Formats: sequence, C-alpha cells, structure tokens
Amino acid sequence: MKRGKLSFFTLIEVVVALGILGLSITGLLSLLIVSQKRIATSYEKWEQMHMLAQAVEYFMLMGEDPGGIPEEFFPYKGYRITVSYEDVSDEQVPADYGNLLGQLPLKCMVVTLEREGDGKELDQIRIDRISYESAIGSDEE
Repeated sequence: MKRGKLSFFTLIEVVVALGILGLSITGLLSLLIVSQKRIATSYEKWEQMHMLAQAVEYFMLMGEDPGGIPEEFFPYKGYRITVSYEDVSDEQVPADYGNLLGQLPLKCMVVTLEREGDGKELDQIRIDRISYESAIGSDEE
C-alpha cells in the first residue's frame, strides 16, 4: 500500500506564526489601554464641566453676592466652587456699546472649580453679565 504524502508545519513556521500572533495581541492590548485612559480622562473633564455648569447656573440666577453655594445645588464632595466679580474695562467693550445713556454696568463673573484636598484649580468659566446690584446701589444714593 502506498500512502499519500502527509504535510505538516515545520517548527520554524509554528514559532513564526506564534510570534506574529503575540505581536498583534500586544498591539491590540496597548490600543485598548490607551483608549481606556482617554475615556477616563474624557469622563473626568466632562464631570468637572458639569459641576462648573451647575454652579454657573446657580450663580446666574442669584445676585452678585449669594454667599456660598448650598449642598443641595452642589452635592460634590472633595470639590469647592468660588465666585468673584471683576470690572470689565472699556477696552473690552466695543465702542458702539460703551457710554450709552442709562446703560447698566457690565461685570465679569469668574466661577472657579477647585479640589479641596490640594487646593488645585481644575477649571474656570468667565461670563460677562450686567450688574443689576450696582445700578440699585447707585439709585439709592
């Protein structure tokens, strides 16, 4: 009886195939790790922006000096919100809009998100808004 020729892979071919498979799995895993880090960073930035937006919404609805933000509006442990107001200079306002009769003053509200543990400033939003309190104070005098 004559048998057909059997074909087998040589040891070198198996080792090369395993090497290629190992390299491709390593590349895939490194891509997964990098994408996981980017997702975590993106989520952290989104969470910080959400906290800031929530605080800005509260301060926009309140007066210029509402004190601190209540815990029911900002329930995030380990973070602190600060708000301050700066005068807007005449150079920042277009000439067409400056010095109009009866114009209310413009102030810049600066809302800052800080981490309580190390006091590091994480993010900040600056919003120009009309100062109604300054107008009320000048009417009373």
